[in-house]
Amino acid sequence: SERIIIFIDNYMFDVTEYCTKHPGKKILLEYKNKDATEAFNNINGHNDEYCLNLLDKYCIGKKPDKFDKFNNFIID
Repeated sequence: SERIIIFIDNYMFDVTEYCTKHPGKKILLEYKNKDATEAFNNINGHNDEYCLNLLDKYCIGKKPDKFDKFNNFIID
């Protein structure tokens, strides 16, 4: 199956594994390959230690600068 990548604060997170555990699975799918910074920051509790540890766990690097015509990111 396809990976679910979201972007928060210019970092990429592969949340494919976590998606089934997340209480708002639908929102993760909605932000697939998109910047979720504002939505993430608007949720009360997303700055607690548990969430920050999850971000560390699923972070796969900085947000790329390039996207193709289908809005897929390109890593050089």
